[in-house]
Amino acid sequence: MAWRFKASKYKNAAPIVPKPEACIRDICVGSYQTYGNNICASAAFMAFNWEHVGSSMAVLPLDDCGRKSKTMPLLHAHSDTITDMDFSPFHDGLLLTGSQDSLVKVWHIPPEGLKESLSVPECTLSQKQRRVENVGFHPVADGLIHVASGHDFALWDLTTQKEAFVNKDHTEVIQSTSWKKDGKLVATSCKDKKVRILDPRADSPVLGVANSHQNIKDSRLVWLGDTDRILTTGFDSARLRQIMIRDIRNLSQTQKTLELDCSTGVLMPLFDPDTNMLFLAGKGDTTILYMELSDREPYLIEGLRHSGEQTKGACLVPKRALRVMEGEVNRVLQLAGSSVVPIMYQVPRKSYREYHADLYPDTRGALTFLSAPMWLRHQDCAPPTVSLHPDERLAQTHRGNLEEFVKAILAMPSPKKTEPKPIVTQKPEEPSKQAQKQAQPEPSDEDRIDFVNVKDLIKGMEKQKSEPKDYSKDTNGIHKKITDNGHDYDRKLDDDETQKNDEDNEKTIKSDKSLEKTESSDSSESLSRSNSYINGVPVQVPKPLPRSSISEAGSSDDQVSEAPKPKPRTTSVPGSGYKPRLGPKPFSASAGSEEFSFDKVFSVPAVPGLTKSDSGLSPVSSDARPVRDDEKEKSLSPTSDVEVAASKEEYTNGKSDTSLEEEVNSSDSGYRPKTPGTAERRKMFETTDGSSQSIAERRRAYEARSVSVANDETPVSPAPLRRRDSLKSRKSPEREEKRSSVPNVTTKRTSTVFGKVSKFRHLKGTPGHKSTHVENIKNISRQISGECNGFYGNGVRVGVPVGGGGGGGRLGVVELPQGSTPAARAAPRHPAALHPPALLHPAPLQDWAFDPFDARRLLVACDDGQVREWILPDDGLQESTNEPNRTFSAHPDKIYIIRFHPTAADLLTTAAHDLTIKIWDLSQETPTAEITLTGHTDQIFALDWSTCGEYLATVCKDGNIRVFKPRAAAEAVRRGAGPLGSRGARVVWALHDTHLVVTGFDKVSERQILLYNASDLSAPLCTVGLDVSPAILHIHLDHDSNTLFLTGRGDSTIYCYEVTSEAPYLCALSHHRCSTLHQGIVFLPKNLLAVEKVEFARALRLTNGNIEPLSFTVPRIKSELFQDDLFPPTLVTWESWQSARSWLAGTRVPARTHNLQPPGMETLSSHTAAAPAKEKPPQKPKPDLIKSHVPMDPKDKQESIMKSMSAKVTVNLKLEQDSMEGVDESEWDQ
Repeated sequence: MAWRFKASKYKNAAPIVPKPEACIRDICVGSYQTYGNNICASAAFMAFNWEHVGSSMAVLPLDDCGRKSKTMPLLHAHSDTITDMDFSPFHDGLLLTGSQDSLVKVWHIPPEGLKESLSVPECTLSQKQRRVENVGFHPVADGLIHVASGHDFALWDLTTQKEAFVNKDHTEVIQSTSWKKDGKLVATSCKDKKVRILDPRADSPVLGVANSHQNIKDSRLVWLGDTDRILTTGFDSARLRQIMIRDIRNLSQTQKTLELDCSTGVLMPLFDPDTNMLFLAGKGDTTILYMELSDREPYLIEGLRHSGEQTKGACLVPKRALRVMEGEVNRVLQLAGSSVVPIMYQVPRKSYREYHADLYPDTRGALTFLSAPMWLRHQDCAPPTVSLHPDERLAQTHRGNLEEFVKAILAMPSPKKTEPKPIVTQKPEEPSKQAQKQAQPEPSDEDRIDFVNVKDLIKGMEKQKSEPKDYSKDTNGIHKKITDNGHDYDRKLDDDETQKNDEDNEKTIKSDKSLEKTESSDSSESLSRSNSYINGVPVQVPKPLPRSSISEAGSSDDQVSEAPKPKPRTTSVPGSGYKPRLGPKPFSASAGSEEFSFDKVFSVPAVPGLTKSDSGLSPVSSDARPVRDDEKEKSLSPTSDVEVAASKEEYTNGKSDTSLEEEVNSSDSGYRPKTPGTAERRKMFETTDGSSQSIAERRRAYEARSVSVANDETPVSPAPLRRRDSLKSRKSPEREEKRSSVPNVTTKRTSTVFGKVSKFRHLKGTPGHKSTHVENIKNISRQISGECNGFYGNGVRVGVPVGGGGGGGRLGVVELPQGSTPAARAAPRHPAALHPPALLHPAPLQDWAFDPFDARRLLVACDDGQVREWILPDDGLQESTNEPNRTFSAHPDKIYIIRFHPTAADLLTTAAHDLTIKIWDLSQETPTAEITLTGHTDQIFALDWSTCGEYLATVCKDGNIRVFKPRAAAEAVRRGAGPLGSRGARVVWALHDTHLVVTGFDKVSERQILLYNASDLSAPLCTVGLDVSPAILHIHLDHDSNTLFLTGRGDSTIYCYEVTSEAPYLCALSHHRCSTLHQGIVFLPKNLLAVEKVEFARALRLTNGNIEPLSFTVPRIKSELFQDDLFPPTLVTWESWQSARSWLAGTRVPARTHNLQPPGMETLSSHTAAAPAKEKPPQKPKPDLIKSHVPMDPKDKQESIMKSMSAKVTVNLKLEQDSMEGVDESEWDQ
């Protein structure tokens, strides 16, 4: 078959995204201008930048999921943004970071993960005040790292912590580096638009230079495995994204140039050399491309794309951590704005019950022969390859801290030049005798596959038993963590385990008569290979399979011609993590004096990490002992420490349902549910009679037992949370039935997850009825300044900017229909096109404001520095007009902002282009500027009065926040640094005028929310990065509930937060997502709320052509009562507290409050206090938790329904004749 028609095994690899609960959510990720990927992963952990600065990192277990707490342990690594990071390929807990602070640091992550924040590194390497751009580990030499900073490319030896090599031939900043798979050459891409090939051990390190992408924007590079080809991504001179493939033997010419699109996102190439799968994730893109590489045209074959969230970073998971029993050939970790999404690429197969060896070629393991000093001495030796079979692979490798790591590296023996390249053999199947007799052509030395002669190998091992050796000295400090069939456990290589494995091998060889002795030369070669060491660790020779495990049918010819396929192991090894799910043993009575017990028949696999006495009997264990009654009771408890294999329906390809475990353990707050003791379990199951159950019922009880309770001890695995079922059969009815039926015995309290529980956490936004909408408004103008919110109103009418001919500014006045607010009086309008009557101005509109104490009064500020006052009729504006009631000149240039004072009548505040703020007294016939505030050096973005009307806060384009006390001084009394961006900002007072909430942009245009203490503006108490959007976040704060509403023009989401004076300061509530985009939003005073409906805020939303009311409520059970805990006495904002002259004279008046309780409505607190204390009913016995979630037989279910119906129906057994009067005894004688 021609190569171009040959089907690839991976061409149909499909991206599968888990449900949101199986992702890492509620994390804080900013936008970083770096040349790194912002995320990296080992076989045990993932690490990514944290918060908007990016100087800290979050390090989580690789299989972690769920919501993350803001107070979880972090890696406080650097003082500036972390530009790049990488895990060691030979130590899953060794992390390397580089930063803009010119430092490179090495960190050790414990096997159990971060239990507390870490800020002290293992070592620190300085780069002489040059920003570090790229860091990484050498792919072959253990303890060797590369660092690219500025124009220099350097190699550091961690054993000496000194610079071993430096190259200064680059003329610009190095943007990307990549090693060849054998570790001999390295390629770099530079900002000077060139790509270079370096050999650090040669006299002239630069082997080749060629022109690359003709744009100075970020260019990335990756070496294509062991080949002589490299792949680069970048931009051409027209800013089109490009992919180039080059052969280093002819570097000046490109083999392939592919132009993609004109997007601005930098393409991050992720390449898997084992499968030739290439993933391209663009920063800021929502699509991840998948391509397959070939060695000839067309070179790049596109596969299925993934579309999802916006990408901020991406990386590949090491092959050792893949779920091979689910057909997963690669996994991409996508770092989004608030989540980490594991995207599994799965090759479709009919069944995943068996290991598909054709999809998983042998790959690089976590062991190497070569240390950094050896490599620098020009020694080369490729790391051995390992199989990904679940029985053979080494999932995780931990080698202690850096000191232990360096000692292990220095103790490595030098590899011999004549030593053949080691191979890790797979388990051979049992060949038939005919196949062994069949003549085979002699293969060449390069192509020959050597198999281990097991019998001679056992003899060699028996000789070694007489000379015991302490392997703890030769294991190079490696702590193995093996994952088999979803179970994790830790293991140290020692003599006892080796001896047990040898005995098991010997027994298996004696029982298997089909293996024949091969030639002595092969035996000696196999024996020498079996005695080899890798990193000081003896190679574990796989055990031959017993006859019962070889079940795959096939002809002898097939077995001879093809490489042996690995088969799942069915024997039990002490300490092994692989436990097959077996059915019940055949029923047979004990022949000896041993008492028969059904617990032995229906025994379950041992739990990893428990002793043999705690874990019970294994289905294949040969040691049987009588089970005591208390142990039977413990084994039946759903909260027992013994973990029981789930039923067949709960398993999907060897993975069990962990949805409840996910719920319980989803937070990183450090909480661990406590396992009940034996006495508590007895009380819980005092109504359960295990002896009366049938065999089938007891079997179902074992299978369906809950696994939602964690152990008291810290899990051995650093990844205790596993998404074992998140990608398979999520919507199956059996799984949903089990999820709903399994009782959650110990759930976390909400307060332990979220701290203080907010009463408004589950707030709900509800649009008003369609009859209360104003629809089809024509010619709504969007040409308004950024300082203006674009939409203002009160409970009677609203002002909307409308477009029209003739220039100038037109402000449409729309009367609200009845029902939209309690104060609205207009009749509902016909849904035909609405051209509202407008107020005409000769200059463009800048801002406008309704008087909060007079619904008819409207003041408009224009571009000409004039302020116009309009008094509207009570029944609304009937026709357009250009005659204001009065006009006065406020500033010599355009006015940015106009606001009324919150407590004093006839007091107006204006801010203009002349960088001054003026306070006007409108009570006079000709308004005068009574107070002028100065001190701003640039454009004023926003201002806000405190609720008491004493202080005025402003935020300016010069990046400062100022607090004024207008009646005391014209200059600011306090000043501090605000948002870094210059695109716009907003400010509002909070927490009884003690704090300030500011929204703005950072230097990379990410929208932010900042909380300041009003008495100390030097630094924000809290900064929350929201997203990247050009829309300025408008703020409204409900002072009674401290609920913060934020949204921008053109957004469809209203973000809701609760502001608190304690950490975490800003607590996210339920955000409200609208069906359409809005142009503006205005909130109404508190006296217009329907408190009887538990409505605590009401807003009017302007969309593309409609105005719709929006009600925010809190769900409450007793809504017929006045919820006085939600509605404290509120400040009066709809009536003035004093006159303008009184305020200007310095008079202070007490705050006016109003009780929102409707007449005749009882309060919740009084009703709760007056309620008589009810006697506690007799406590019912606790339900049988085992029977409650075991599926009932249809007959039992019907009988149960009949019994419950009979119990509800009253039956009178008294007969009718019993109530009749009888015959007198004397009448019988007549």
